[in-house]
Amino acid sequence: MMHNISSDTPRFLTNPRAVILETLVTVEPDLPLEVLAQDIDQVADTRAKLRRLAQALETSPDLLTSGRPEGPRLIELLVRTLRTHGATHLVLPQCAECGKTKPLLRTDGDRRLCSHCGNMLNGVQRRPCAVCGQTRKVSGWDRGGRPRCQRHRPEETGDVEAICVVLEKLDTGLDSPLLSHVIELALPLPFQRRKVAEELSRRPELLAGQGAYGSTRVVALIETLIAHDARSVVPPICPFCRRAVALRFRRDGARCCRRCYDWTRLQPCSQCDRPMAVATRNARGEPLCSSCARRDPVNHETCVECGRLAIVTHRSEDGAALCKRCWRPPVATCSICGVHKPCYHADTESPRCPSCTARLHPEPCVSCGKTRPVRARTDDRMALCASCSRRTEPCVNCGSIRRVYGRAHNGALCKSCYPKDPVSFSDCAECGIVERLHHFGLCGRCAAPRLLRNQLAGPNGTMRLELEPLVTAVANSEPSSVLLWLSRSGPRRLLSALAAGSGPVTHEVLDNLADSKAVRYLRAVMVANGALPERDEFLVRFERWLELTLHQVADVDERRELQSYSTWFLLHRLRRRSSRRPLSHGQMSTAQTDVRSAIRLLRWLRDRGTTLSACAQSDIDAWLASGGREKFDARNFLVWSVDRGKARGVTIPSIRSTRGQVLLQEPDQRWRLSRRLLHDTELATGDRVAGCLVLLYGQPCTRIARLTTAQVTDTGKSLQLMLGTHPVEIPEPLSTLIRELVSTRKGYAVVGHTDVHPWLFPGGLPGRPISSPHLTKRLGRLGVPTRAGRATALMELAGKLPSVVLSRLLGLNINTATLWSQEAGNTRPEYAAQVARRARFID
Repeated sequence: MMHNISSDTPRFLTNPRAVILETLVTVEPDLPLEVLAQDIDQVADTRAKLRRLAQALETSPDLLTSGRPEGPRLIELLVRTLRTHGATHLVLPQCAECGKTKPLLRTDGDRRLCSHCGNMLNGVQRRPCAVCGQTRKVSGWDRGGRPRCQRHRPEETGDVEAICVVLEKLDTGLDSPLLSHVIELALPLPFQRRKVAEELSRRPELLAGQGAYGSTRVVALIETLIAHDARSVVPPICPFCRRAVALRFRRDGARCCRRCYDWTRLQPCSQCDRPMAVATRNARGEPLCSSCARRDPVNHETCVECGRLAIVTHRSEDGAALCKRCWRPPVATCSICGVHKPCYHADTESPRCPSCTARLHPEPCVSCGKTRPVRARTDDRMALCASCSRRTEPCVNCGSIRRVYGRAHNGALCKSCYPKDPVSFSDCAECGIVERLHHFGLCGRCAAPRLLRNQLAGPNGTMRLELEPLVTAVANSEPSSVLLWLSRSGPRRLLSALAAGSGPVTHEVLDNLADSKAVRYLRAVMVANGALPERDEFLVRFERWLELTLHQVADVDERRELQSYSTWFLLHRLRRRSSRRPLSHGQMSTAQTDVRSAIRLLRWLRDRGTTLSACAQSDIDAWLASGGREKFDARNFLVWSVDRGKARGVTIPSIRSTRGQVLLQEPDQRWRLSRRLLHDTELATGDRVAGCLVLLYGQPCTRIARLTTAQVTDTGKSLQLMLGTHPVEIPEPLSTLIRELVSTRKGYAVVGHTDVHPWLFPGGLPGRPISSPHLTKRLGRLGVPTRAGRATALMELAGKLPSVVLSRLLGLNINTATLWSQEAGNTRPEYAAQVARRARFID
């Protein structure tokens, strides 16, 4: 939600750089604006400095030309910088005591003083020397804490030795040279060693866990000793919260952590009235907590990407402001999880992704008690996890008490009401359309191609031209679907891998990647949109699977047998079928089952102490008796081996068909289901047509799923469907349903969707038909048992029609049609089969 800045807000808060520039242009009109702006950024490199300088110049612009020693030191630094670039009207401020134009590093109320006058005025650095007794500037302090002048500086020898004596009494396990090196490393300056030697001589227990009551250098010495594996040295803990954390602050005479130090600085926030640490102050000098300071529009800037007024998260190299939504950390390999993704500290040796960074310092949640990454804190600074930190308030629209998803001018909005409220709509920064923006100030239609190209950008930040067909194939889809697809980890990893490669995206490039759902989907998208040529995917997948499977067979002779069987029988048959039409998933799965069964049979024979060429029928019978129905799957391999002379006198009987054994239980159930499918308009048209083809024409789901629009012939007066070698005339009302399906068919693919395909039942992959298992599942949800329904339909049709007619109309093999006729008790089925064979011979 965007906030508006009040009209009475001072300009030095809303636009401090403009205030400074206007004042400088008035005083130095001859200097170019570029020089003025560059010097302002050099002197006031933070927003707080800009505001202090702008406030001083807005109140007293003559501080630049009068030489008065007032205002912040930023004025003096700005004048010195501009004078080096040719400023002639600016005057350096003079010391309020001596009047000299020296660096004014001291203050006396509102006046600024040079170092000499400041020391003379304060008198804190002038003491009687402990040696000569004269009151002079203090140059240092001896071990007794007495001042020394410049002529009688304290001795710089003996301090390291004195510290070593204390450490040797603790039995640190470090020799004297190493101790001296550690001391010089932790205490590089002489006065630091002198002070620590004095502290340790009085309180050696500081090294035994009481370091919080020592100076900063004592803590630094302890940390350095522990880093060098010193024994008997105990790291200090915070004396207030008892946590072993860095002690960088001082409270009540002891060193403490940041959390305990903030407790001493709590003040009621002028906005939320909660006692919080003061993060900043408003124009009236009232305290603001960090949350209210971030929400204050005065502290917001205009993002160069989305144009929103928001808090600045990052600045580009040219100083342009970026909000949290628009800035993304640079991509690198996380040093913790090893995933190539946006990371903090990407230019260092230890980049960390946001997820791993959040998990570095988990704490027990005060609400649920689970140790998780800290997402927020309560008013008393207790940790809250992500789930417990989400606030729940009554929604102003629906009144339900839910998690706050957004806010309107009159209160909180839940996740359901926020997208419908006008407050969630804004102008797209690129096309100007008013809708709910996705990110970067862009609507979904503008954000999707940009996000896709950014994901495909290489290390130099640009995308290769060879990836343009991929972008075209994906970006033509619904923008919301593309954005949802890009939000998933699988597609993101895939696109990053393609961006890191070279050359165009081909089938071979995708084959070299790890087989995953994202790779299969992207391949289907590119094939459907013409970016890749067509190929039989199930055949290629079987060939790749076969190569990996045979490579895992250890025995060389067995691998040779399996290679011959797979190449000359399975692959030959699959390639012959693929030349007519693409393979189905069922055909590939059947071939894989044959290979697995052959591998298990050969392994079982080897464990039995025999081979395929030496085995007898008793071995095969023992193999069949040792397991269930899956043992019979090795029949094709054994038959092929016997035909090739690789085995003798062995066979596996074929499994008896269950034809006609699984029928619908109720006599009129087939017609009741058919009437529902024909007349229930609330059901999907595709499901109604598929169910009728099963119940009325005995078609299997494997064949229904691969029906094409070319098999439908519509003359206007009648409609014919080619299920076998002769068309079947479809009566009403099923013909109307098929006409509707042809005109309204639409696949489930959202990314890369295309209607340029022949399938009557398109599936979830673009340009591909629905899978038969999924179609079976859909019909099962409607209460249509596909196996029993098809068997019942074929049983009734076979009892009324000759087998030759059944074969030609329904696409059954003549032998299969004959067996169905025999099962149905139809008269003279063998004669009909002979007639069919005779007609085929004559033709």
